[in-house]
Amino acid sequence: MGNRPDDEGERRRKAPGNRLRVRIVAACYQREVTPREIADLEEEDIAIVSYYFQALEKEGFLHVSRKERARGFMRHYYVADRQKVVTDEEFSHLGAHERSEVSEALLLDFLKACKHALHEGTLDAHSDSHLSWGPLELDLQAWKDLMSELARMLERCFEIQAEALARLRKSGEEPIHTVFALAGFEGAGPIAGLAPTN
Repeated sequence: MGNRPDDEGERRRKAPGNRLRVRIVAACYQREVTPREIADLEEEDIAIVSYYFQALEKEGFLHVSRKERARGFMRHYYVADRQKVVTDEEFSHLGAHERSEVSEALLLDFLKACKHALHEGTLDAHSDSHLSWGPLELDLQAWKDLMSELARMLERCFEIQAEALARLRKSGEEPIHTVFALAGFEGAGPIAGLAPTN
């Protein structure tokens, strides 16, 4: 049974929202950000972007870090309190187009971080840094096992960060600005020149 016109319109309104939510939280997790910055970057109307900033603040993802008066109005700067804006359960209930919007936003932010690190020479600054990927041939049980391990590792990464932040507060040392990534998705088929990982 196809979507009714009003259902389709609602789906399209929500999709950019999911993409914006992910991009806003990702940006605010790295530094202080204003709605105007995101509106200019995403080429979106400032009223729409401000709405999502306020919604994310109410939901506990963001908070106002400071305010400053600028040209007769109060400019709000936001930072993120938590990074994962779409839970696994929420993602599973999104439509195919909405899932694609969320994934695209995450990929764009990750690729931007990779490009910046490569350009600044920090990608290989540590001899024990890690970068790897490869194709796998899995059955359904192995797929589920892998997804479970990735979810477990994600939670452990946040635990490691929390432990590090506690130590940094005591030591006063500068943090190592670290980029980490986890991915597991169905490929579009064999990639020329690559063999399955053994």
